[in-house]
Amino acid sequence: MRLNPEKCVFGVSGGKFLGFMLSNRGIEANPDKCQTILDMKSLGTLKEVQKLAGRLTSLSRFLPCLAEIAKPILLLLKKTERFRWTPECEASFQQFKERLSTPPILSKPVTNLGMVVYLAISGTSISAVLIQEKQDEQQPVYFISRTLQDAERRYQLIEKVALGLIYTACQLRQYFQSHKIVV
Repeated sequence: MRLNPEKCVFGVSGGKFLGFMLSNRGIEANPDKCQTILDMKSLGTLKEVQKLAGRLTSLSRFLPCLAEIAKPILLLLKKTERFRWTPECEASFQQFKERLSTPPILSKPVTNLGMVVYLAISGTSISAVLIQEKQDEQQPVYFISRTLQDAERRYQLIEKVALGLIYTACQLRQYFQSHKIVV
């Protein structure tokens, strides 16, 4: 194996890696990606909504309850809906801007400590946060969420909770396999 010394950096305490900022504090959202969304004006076309959806997807691990908040905006992507930027869409967009102005720092998991999963189930989405307790403080490790399909929306609450737990276990499999998890 050969390494190009111009492309390698050794002995640094942090930096940009795969679109995220890594430091001794944890994983942070790339400020450039956040600033791009913060600089956006109200959206007027379907293409702009598609760009926003892609940018939010790349930052989804830093946004709790993404699917629930993004629902009015994501409905615009359906072909059955005619594009119309509503006050609900604007409120959702402003809420994203507010959350991305100070995105959370995700903690690096410690292998010998257990983790806690909190599930949030609504009528239209499933959200979960993986948390690790360090020094009597809960620190987020990962946020996930997704919208429910039409058939899933008709599930009983216990079925939605089971679906949320299965979805969380699949998405965060590497954490479930290497840590003790409390739900």
